[in-house]
Amino acid sequence: MSGYREIVKLLAANTGAKRMSEVFDNFVEMAALALRNAAEVRGSETWEAREVQYLQVAGDYSRAELDRFAHALALVTMEVDRESCDVLGRLYMGLELGGEWLGQFYTPFDIARLIAEMQIESVAATVRENGFADIYEPTCGAGSFIVALSQAMLENGLNPQTQLHVTAEDIAPQAVHMIYIHLTLLHIPAVVRRRDILTLETFEAWPTLAHVLGGWGQRLRLNQAVRGSRRLLITTPQERRSSGTLPALATSPQGADASAPLGNESSTRADLSWANRRGDTRFGFSPAPPTSRR
Repeated sequence: MSGYREIVKLLAANTGAKRMSEVFDNFVEMAALALRNAAEVRGSETWEAREVQYLQVAGDYSRAELDRFAHALALVTMEVDRESCDVLGRLYMGLELGGEWLGQFYTPFDIARLIAEMQIESVAATVRENGFADIYEPTCGAGSFIVALSQAMLENGLNPQTQLHVTAEDIAPQAVHMIYIHLTLLHIPAVVRRRDILTLETFEAWPTLAHVLGGWGQRLRLNQAVRGSRRLLITTPQERRSSGTLPALATSPQGADASAPLGNESSTRADLSWANRRGDTRFGFSPAPPTSRR
């Protein structure tokens, strides 16, 4: 735990006239922006926009304070490597930055770990069938469950860097930044979206470097097309008419939802979700049948 204490000391040294909550938010935002731009085309419009955003945040800190942030990120990286857990979520709650008045309660990692161990057999079965598990997490927070699942996969002879893809969503920018840092440091292919899951409005989508380098956009589209083909082969015309299922592959070589964004939840094999809002912490996991559409 010495790494955690050192991170707290570094962040506290940067407070000055600022609140710790502001310093923490600025820290994870700058770290996430730097990691995100590593997966972007240098000099592109979006790359430049993130550079401007980074410099605006960094402008409120001195050179010495920015060096402390860099040191803190190095320690976060070392903690993730030493002990696979949601380092930033644990740090956030340890600093008492969340609470009922904010409606934020990040899931304790021990609970996330227990749920992951309970569901690893279902995930392993999906990997055996499809070659990888495609996970949708609609209220991701700092990503404790995904981190716990990646650890459970490793312990069961699976590789989360090649056999797991994650679509993670949260409406809070802070949560998006934290889970993006975790997934990037763990080199897990993922698309992280800042999204309102009630209105389905998407504000931004951040692919991890592992998603980009692994060609996961094409891989997910191919998997969707294969699943569409299976539906056509295993259902009779009468069943398709009664269920309203259309032969999507007859109109699109990319499957039923070719216009959907990468990592779309309609191709999810397993729906992993928990809502931890306004004091209500609930967890749920339900393997989705091949024909499920959300």
